[in-house]
Order: sequence, then C-alpha cells, then structure tokens
Amino acid sequence: MDAILFEDRKAATDALIKIIPPIDPAHTIMLGIPRGGVPMAAQIAKVLHVPVDILLIRKLTSPTNPEYAIGAVSLDQTWIDERSHLSDRALNQAIEETRALLRTRDKLYRQQKPFPNLHQKTVILVDDGIATGRTLLHAIQLIRQHQPQAIWVAVPLSAPEAAKRIQPLVDRFLCLHQPEPFIGVGRFYRSFPAVTDHEVIQSLRPNPPRPVIQSE
Repeated sequence: MDAILFEDRKAATDALIKIIPPIDPAHTIMLGIPRGGVPMAAQIAKVLHVPVDILLIRKLTSPTNPEYAIGAVSLDQTWIDERSHLSDRALNQAIEETRALLRTRDKLYRQQKPFPNLHQKTVILVDDGIATGRTLLHAIQLIRQHQPQAIWVAVPLSAPEAAKRIQPLVDRFLCLHQPEPFIGVGRFYRSFPAVTDHEVIQSLRPNPPRPVIQSE
C-alpha cells in the first residue's frame, strides 16, 4: 500500500484546517513545535486570525543513539522518561547541549521576547506528525502550568500508540490519520524537507491586521 498521505506540509495543513472546529480568536493562540510545526501553525493562525508563537522544546536523545528519545528539554525544565545506561555526567551533558541549542533558537527565532500569556486561553499545539509522542507529552505538561482554558493538539498524522497516550490528556485531539504500521512521520509525505531557520523566522512574523470594512 502506498504510504504517501500528503504532498507536503502545506497540503497537510490545508487538510488539517478543515477539521478545526470554530474558535474564539480573542482567546486562542497557536503554538508550533519546532521546527516542522512552526510554518504549519503560522498557516493555520493566518486563516483563523489568531496569534502564533513557538514552544521551544526539544526531545532529549541518547548520546549513543541520536534517534532514541529518552525525554525532553525546554528552556528551563527537563523531563526524563528513560535514563537508559547513561551516567549522571553523560546525562547532564546531553541536557546542557540540548538547552544550549534552545537558547540559541530563542535568540534567533523570538529575540528572547517574553513567552506569551496563555492564562485562560485555548492553546492549540501544532506539529507535522507524532512518532513516539514524548516531546508533545512534555509540551502538554509545560503548557498546563500556565493554566490555559483548554489545550488542543492539531496534527496531520500520529502513530496510534502515541495518539492513545496523548488524547486523554488534552481537550481536543485533532488528527487526520493514524496509519498502521507507522514507519516514521516523513515517510507519509511526498516532500518532507527540513524546515530552515529562515522559514521559522518568517513564519513568526506578525500577520497583517484584518482590513476594516467601512460602511458607506
């Protein structure tokens, strides 16, 4: 069976927008998971006329296996799901290297602007797909500390096991596909290039205000 579900991230976002229920733009914010989720969040935010920002969080990987996630790191918090065989020194080094990258991205993407106020808002987390779900699970934990009104997750596709873990933790889980077998997010896109820093920066530029239509 052909594994391709989407031509590219833009096509996936176009399809995702169609399943997002009505929202209150004054009390909603889109947060993109870097880097692939940021242009998608910005595209949705432009259509829904809501602000967009970035949630600087990154999976923590084992130094001996860069593809294996053992937790996640934000600018000021760390979550360890599986310590594996790492020593304290190796674990701390991995955390510091990951956080240093996030600090660099904070300066580059957001110019160290204050994190947006999420209190009593509907926060929609957007990513280009969910594999293990560990980064997104910790993103939800991080957002919940800001006391939002609701947390939604909007993704084009997810591994079924990850979806089962995430869905009970959010108010809405908006997902177009949960393919089995799940063979990696990129395998379901015909075109899946790495999102560049320039694309992220452009995505985070404020949307122009809606035109005011004056009655004659």
